[in-house]
Parts: sequence; structure tokens; C-alpha cells
Amino acid sequence: MAEVELSNISKIFEGAVRPVLSDISFTVKDTEFVSLLGPSGCGKTTLLRIIAGLEEQTSGNVAIGARDMNRVAPRDRDMAFVFQNYALYPHFSVRDNISLGLRLRKIAKTEIEARVTATAGMLGLDALLERKPRSLSGGQRQRVALARALVRNPKVFLLDEPLSNLDAKLRDKTRGELRMLFKKVKGTVIYVTHDQIEAMTMSDKIVILQDGRIQQIGTPSEIYESPANIFVATFIGTPQMNILTKKEMRAIGCFLTGTEPGREDLACGIRPEDVEASAAPRQNWIEGAVDLCEPAGALTTLTISVSGTTLRCSTTLKWPTDQTSVWFTFQREHIHFFSSAEGARISSGT
Repeated sequence: MAEVELSNISKIFEGAVRPVLSDISFTVKDTEFVSLLGPSGCGKTTLLRIIAGLEEQTSGNVAIGARDMNRVAPRDRDMAFVFQNYALYPHFSVRDNISLGLRLRKIAKTEIEARVTATAGMLGLDALLERKPRSLSGGQRQRVALARALVRNPKVFLLDEPLSNLDAKLRDKTRGELRMLFKKVKGTVIYVTHDQIEAMTMSDKIVILQDGRIQQIGTPSEIYESPANIFVATFIGTPQMNILTKKEMRAIGCFLTGTEPGREDLACGIRPEDVEASAAPRQNWIEGAVDLCEPAGALTTLTISVSGTTLRCSTTLKWPTDQTSVWFTFQREHIHFFSSAEGARISSGT
């Protein structure tokens, strides 16, 4: 395995008005699992294809293990690419799909057989080796695509939304299996997803992109607890963070003097789980109306309106369906401050 280093990567397609990627720089350490996370069209897949050598960057450098990859053909980069649509050959058996890359490299037949058997066993494909892809479920096809990548023992694994075609239950199960698998094989992984849950639960580090630019790089906990700007704050977390201007905070009767930065261009971010709710009046709490109650097992999400402002609260209370009034307060130590003009995070000490 090897470290992957991207330096000032930019990409603009011919005839495009603006770049699809702008000045992208970060490092993926050896055996690290890094997710590229962002909304559709932010440049995630283009960046992955540049790393693989399937797309040429307009400027910047890609290095693997300190070796410059700019003039290295895709087949010589020692990477395995798992595509969103699996890209299996329908007329090949599972065994032949898994072993194809090794056969093209003219690996000895005995070694191919040993590698295929070991990899199939690891992924629970032993009984499926003679079947064709059309007779497999979506989850089984996904495992065959992973096996084809794993059997090569490459330096780097590149995965482009490999779970997006699975149903919710199977996707949830496969997330954990994938994480344990790559820990076992000690793989260096770059994983593209638009699903924040996948990124948060699987990654050592997350690179968040918007409009082809990096918004923040950090561990899942760093990004959740200290979002760099309003975009990251509202993109990470379900339900998303409440963002209220200083004027709106004052309008609902919440005054933060003594804890807020001393400036007017202020937006306050409060995660729904940091809004405490009560069905009965509480002293010094704010009264609001419940516009919507969404029970979801252990948690109930309330949409609250007060003085023309709407916010959401996640509570463990079993909320009465006929209860239309609510009293709430904020856990003030968990309020985030941002510039309402620029969206950037503001230290509470400024």
C-alpha cells in the first residue's frame, strides 16, 4: 500500500465556464480510509478518475508513494477501481470476473486459483463462483466487484459510490462489512459518496467538497463538532443544523450576551439534538408552536415555530400527538457561531 498525495489539482473541461475542480490538495496516508463527500456535481467522481489516471487534470500533481503519477498510465498505477454500476462481464462466471485482472497480467494459474479462493472465502462468495452475474442479487454483485479489486492486492482502492444501488437494509449491513474488510487487508482507500452516514461511519478522514472546492478536511468528529462554515454545518447531521441570525435569536427571546462574538454579522448554529424540549411550561424557557411531529423510534423530531422563525428539535420524549405547544431552550455551550455574510466559522472568543 502507499500514501496518495494530491497537490493543487484543477480541472476545467473544454468549453466550460468554470472549473469542475479548483486547487485541490490533500494527503491520504498509508492504510487510511478517506471519503470524498459532497452533493451531486461537486467534482467527487472527476477527482477520483484523475487519481486513477482515467481523466487528465488541467493542472496539479498526483503522487503515490512519493512517485509522480502524471505520466503513468492507469494500468501501471497499481490501483483497483470499484465502479458504482459494478461493471461485471455478464457472460463470465463469478470466478472469471474475479480473476480477469490477474489473467490479463499473466499471473500463474496456481496463484490465481489460490487468490480467488481466499478472496471469495473472505467475502462469502465460495458457493457462487460458477454462477453468472444475472443470477446474483445486487448485494452479491457488489461483493463480486469488491472481490475483483481485492484479489489484485493493489496499493490503493478507489470506490465510486459502490453502495448506492443497494436497498437501505443491505446498505446499512454492507457499510460495516466494508470497513472491517479494509481494516483486515490494511488497504489505502479513497471512497466517493454523497451519503453523509457512509462517510461519518466508515472514514478515518473526510474531504468535503462543494462546487469543486474543498470546504473542510478532518475526522468525522472534528467535522461534526467544529464545522468550518455554514455549508458543512448544514450538510453534516440529520436533521440538519438550525441556522438562525442574531436578529432571529433576539426575536424569539434568546439573548446570548456574554457568550456570543461581539459582532452583528452573526449566524448561530444549533443542532436539533442540542435543543431541549418540554410539553409543560418551564421557567425561562421559550414557548413555541409544534408545526410537525415526526416520531422515528427512539427519537422524535419536532418542527417548531416562534415569532416567525422555524427550527427543529430532536428529543427522546414520547411526544403526545395532540400537543401543539412546546417550551424549549438551547444548550448554549453547543451553539456554533458563523459569519452570516461569508458563512465562515467564527471563534466565540473574537
